[in-house]
Amino acid sequence: MPRVENKTQVFVLQHPKERSHPIGTARFAKLGLANSRVEIAWDANAQELEAPDWLPPDAALLYPSSTATDLESMAPSERPKNLVVLDGTWHTARSLFRDKVWLQRLPQVRLSPASPSNYRIRREPREDFVSTIEAIVQALRVLEPETQGFDALLTAFDSMIDDQLQHIARATGSRHDRKRRPLPQRRTPRALVDAFERLAVAYVESHREGDAGPRDIVHVALVSMRTGASFERVARPSAGMPKPALLRHMGLTDGDFADAVDQQQLAAELRQFLATECGKSPLVAAWNQSSLDLIGSALGIKPSKLSLKSAYRSVYGADVKELQEAVESRGLEAPANTFRGRASARIANALAIGQHLHERALGKVDEKV
Repeated sequence: MPRVENKTQVFVLQHPKERSHPIGTARFAKLGLANSRVEIAWDANAQELEAPDWLPPDAALLYPSSTATDLESMAPSERPKNLVVLDGTWHTARSLFRDKVWLQRLPQVRLSPASPSNYRIRREPREDFVSTIEAIVQALRVLEPETQGFDALLTAFDSMIDDQLQHIARATGSRHDRKRRPLPQRRTPRALVDAFERLAVAYVESHREGDAGPRDIVHVALVSMRTGASFERVARPSAGMPKPALLRHMGLTDGDFADAVDQQQLAAELRQFLATECGKSPLVAAWNQSSLDLIGSALGIKPSKLSLKSAYRSVYGADVKELQEAVESRGLEAPANTFRGRASARIANALAIGQHLHERALGKVDEKV
C-alpha cells in the first residue's frame, strides 16, 4: 500500500455498519493518506445539532447535495483546506447527512466524475456516483494537483477489486444457490452468533482529573458468556481518589478501595481473565462504546469489540436509548450477580440484552410475545 503525503486534511465520517465491511474503501484512506482520519458515527441514527470536537472550523463536506458547488469550478482561494467525506452505502450516507444536522451547515462541494466507478463489487445507484476512496482521490487531485502518488493508491484499490472478483468467480455454485443466513440473523452482528463462545460482557466506571485529563478505570466488571465466570476489580486512578459525590454516583465507598489495584496490575489481570475465559481472540461487548474504549486503553491494545447498543438498534431501531429501557421493552429478566455498586444492575442488563440478541438470531425468541 503506497502512502501519499497529502496536504488537505481528510476526515472520513463512517457509518458503524461499514466499519467491519471486508471490502470497504475507507481503509485505503486511513492507510494510504498521511493526512487522514476516520471517525465512526456510533449513534448513527441519533440527531446531532452540534459539530464534534474533531471538526476544524474551515471544513467542507464532499457530498452531492442540491446546493453543493462543483469543486473544479471554485477558485483556488475558495477551495477548502479540510474535507469531510461520508463512508457507507448511499442509503446510510443519506441518513448521516439527514440526522447529523451539523453536516448540513457545512459548505458542500461535489465532483463531476469523468468515468464510472471501478468499485465493481457494489453497484452504484448512478453512473456519476463513486466509492469513498475514488471520491477522495478525485477531490485531492483538484485541491492539490502537484501531489504525487494518487495513481499508485488507485492501482492498489483496483488490485483489491480484481482479487475479490476472482475469489467470487472461483466460488462453487451461483450466489443464488449459496445458503443465506436465516432472516433473524441478518440484522444481528455475526459476533453474537459465530463468536458467542469467546464473548465477555463488560461494564466500566472511570475517573479523570479536570475536563481534559486521561480517563482511568475505577471499577470494572466482566462476565464470560461461555463459562459464566466473572471478573471484578476496583482500581486506583492516577489522578487520585474520586470525590465523594462521584463515588456515591458509582455506588462505591472509600472502603471498596481497600483492595484496589493500580492501573498496570488491572491491565495484567484483565488480560489473564480474557485469555483464560475467552480464548486467544477474546471479544469484549458492552452497552456503551465508552466502556469498550476504556478497556482497550487499559490493555494497550485494540481487542475485538462489540457495541450492544449498536447491535440492539440494528435489530429493533433507534427509538430505545437507555439500557434499562431496552431490557424493559423486551420484557427481559436480568441475571443476579454479586458485583458492587452501579455495575451490578448495569452489567446484568447488558448480559440480558446480549443473551436475548443471541437467542433471537438462533430463532429461539418468539417476537409475537
